[in-house]
Amino acid sequence: MLIMNKKLEKFLRKRKRAIKGPEKYKNIFEDNIVRITHYIEHGKTQGEEFSNERLPFAPWEKLNIELSGQCKIYENIAQASLVKDSVIDAEHLSYYLNYGYYELAIAHIKQKRCFIRFGVENEGVISPGSVFQLATAVLLHQYDYARQFYRLFENGYMKNWINRSKSHIGDFIILLFDRAKGDNTLKPIVDDFAYQAILDNWNSTDLTKVTAYLNQLCDDQVTQVASPPSKMFFEFDNMNWQFTPYAALMLLTLRAQHGLENPDFDHPGFGNVTSLLLTQPVAPQKDEELEQLVAKLHEQGFNEKALLA
Repeated sequence: MLIMNKKLEKFLRKRKRAIKGPEKYKNIFEDNIVRITHYIEHGKTQGEEFSNERLPFAPWEKLNIELSGQCKIYENIAQASLVKDSVIDAEHLSYYLNYGYYELAIAHIKQKRCFIRFGVENEGVISPGSVFQLATAVLLHQYDYARQFYRLFENGYMKNWINRSKSHIGDFIILLFDRAKGDNTLKPIVDDFAYQAILDNWNSTDLTKVTAYLNQLCDDQVTQVASPPSKMFFEFDNMNWQFTPYAALMLLTLRAQHGLENPDFDHPGFGNVTSLLLTQPVAPQKDEELEQLVAKLHEQGFNEKALLA
């Protein structure tokens, strides 16, 4: 208990500082707008030189930080709002969700093309933080987006496409969605998976048991956020995803969507988690830059639904 108290104290200190996170991202945001504008105007990323006539790459396959950077910026703003006001910042999460939609669609297409082009699976290239897009889609009640994200993990989780850390929380988010939608086709790729009992009983009507599961998820996130980089919980070792209890919120949201009663759950690191749940769908939004970028992608023949069919 003493060790956990020390972890909680460190977590809460870091959490308090998270309010200033968007200020630290300000220059990154401005630089990223320059990158996106360059692509909109020129149809290619800055500094793009590589070409291969035998295996031509579409220009949008080179997009990377232009999308992932905006994801991190908008999620960080939403996180700071949550810490400050104890409410879900649905607006900025909706921007985060839409940038993530295109980031992960392109990543999925590239993974499929890699096998076709080179005959090998490209392992460890999907960011571990990408799983929080799936959790966010569930939280915002955007099932079509959740299904699109899940297709990437359904195809790639057991092929080691994801650059896993030592955390099992990302595995849990993927496997929970698989279990809740009824397919149960995926299995943990880690030994001694920490959350098998939660998966097996995610729809339990025993609220005492559900509360224990929520405590486990939140306690583990607190511990991992407070741990040094050497512990390799690297999705929690930066300015994103640390102070929003995505796994717990996803579990509660999926239960509510299936008509199950939820406990009134309070945690010392996150406050009242149940009160954060959204009851109505939040439509994904595009900012002006993403609107123009998507228009350019469509001009270049990008159609994620056709390319992933």
